[in-house]
Amino acid sequence: MKYWEDLVGAPDHRFGPLAFGGDLLDRLLDLMGEKHPVHDDDAFARALDRTRRIVPGGFIHSITSGWVVQHGSPAAVVGLRTLAWDFVRPLYPDTPFWFTTRTGRSVEIDDRLGLVESTRRVHDDNDRTYAIGRMSVVVLRRAAAVALTPDPAAPGPDTDPARAATAPARTSERTER
Repeated sequence: MKYWEDLVGAPDHRFGPLAFGGDLLDRLLDLMGEKHPVHDDDAFARALDRTRRIVPGGFIHSITSGWVVQHGSPAAVVGLRTLAWDFVRPLYPDTPFWFTTRTGRSVEIDDRLGLVESTRRVHDDNDRTYAIGRMSVVVLRRAAAVALTPDPAAPGPDTDPARAATAPARTSERTER
């Protein structure tokens, strides 16, 4: 697991190749209800000067984010603050692509959290860009993660009946930072 401190000044990462298969696209279009004809109908897409139907931009974000977690390393992301994509060229199903992730500005929010701004560029093997995503995420800091890790030697509510009876009830409230 990577924490805010690990992402500050991190080197660029390149991932790929990967492809968004036509069968996967069909399943996700059905699941998500995304039925715009430019994504679902080759003839319609050709009428718009596309070679064939195109992969929706939201799917590009999703597959690249999942790929980072599965093949890179997950980060202790607390929340997504901003996200914006520019789609430069259409990405067609079954077309191999790569992407790079570059960490930009990193700022401490407080002793528990930090903000990381990054850019993700999706491109082909000739380095021609399909899409550029810019995002900022709130990430847990290492010290806060250590504080959240329970000490297995310390008695807890499940092991100490006296403590369970006097322990305050836990509440959870969501705050936007």
